[in-house]
Amino acid sequence: RAPLHAARAGVGSRTPRGTPPTTTTTTWCTVSRRDVVGGLSTTTTPRGAAVLCRATKDDDVSGARRPQTEQQQPVVEYTTKQRLREEIDSPFRKVRVVFFGFSAASALVALYFSLLTAGKAFAGWADAPPTSVALTDVAVNAAGVAVCSFLAYRDVKAGEANLARIARGGALAALQVRPADGRAQRPVGSFRNAKRVVVAAGGRDFLETLAASLTDTLAEALDRVNVVVIPVFLDDDDRCVVDATREVWRGAQDGAVFSDKIVHFPAAGAPWTAYLASEIATARKQRFDPQTKGLGIYVKKNGRILRRATGQPNWDAFIGTMEVMDGDQFGAPPKLF
Repeated sequence: RAPLHAARAGVGSRTPRGTPPTTTTTTWCTVSRRDVVGGLSTTTTPRGAAVLCRATKDDDVSGARRPQTEQQQPVVEYTTKQRLREEIDSPFRKVRVVFFGFSAASALVALYFSLLTAGKAFAGWADAPPTSVALTDVAVNAAGVAVCSFLAYRDVKAGEANLARIARGGALAALQVRPADGRAQRPVGSFRNAKRVVVAAGGRDFLETLAASLTDTLAEALDRVNVVVIPVFLDDDDRCVVDATREVWRGAQDGAVFSDKIVHFPAAGAPWTAYLASEIATARKQRFDPQTKGLGIYVKKNGRILRRATGQPNWDAFIGTMEVMDGDQFGAPPKLF
């Protein structure tokens, strides 16, 4: 009789006469993704060994990766400092969210009982109120649920938007710049409470026009109102190129010297590219071309973004109204957006 399968040889099987004894061992292995090629295990075992393979939960014995049913979504985490700043900006937001949330829950419970009462009224129960009264109670409670839920939802969304704005401001403050006059590298956040920052990003023609317009006389006027200009050269793929920024600016500067005092160049291209990506995407959605029209980001002394605009900066209007728009002369700045 032919010998049985190796997997049965070690479980009470008989060996025919004249057949030399065979030692059969049972080997446990774990089939990982690297161990399976075309559905066959590449694990090497001794002759006559029964291999009992155990696949991991992410692998299939056929060698194919199991499809993942859940896609991992990126989770945006804010720092404790950013959350504290959001609470300072709106100290009663959480109180309103809790108040309107409990009000919506209370109205929902009342709506449940009012629906039961309306059902009794339609069924003609003796202890039920008139149908008109029951329907009025249902409408009032339903309106309470809708209004309170909307107000709580609006406050939650406003808080998330404010946190995102604060995080964007923190990302901008962390970007590094190098002064054009050769001073040490510094972050944009170091200008807070001292300088107003103008980030001007665009293609070659945009930067050349901007550099030619920034004469020594204009640079002195901008310096008097504490303005710092950061030109950013964007290539065809909307990436910041540090060396090209300096080269284009110097080539179109036409001998202006005083402007080096207020001009700062990006110190590294990748962080600036990552920060400007969403700004450029927003501009393109609004059918503006940052390469030709340019993209300007105007930052106030307190670090908040005053506005975003396309085109060359209107320096005359900028100098004349900056003290008022930034709130230096008349208290808190107006809410422009």
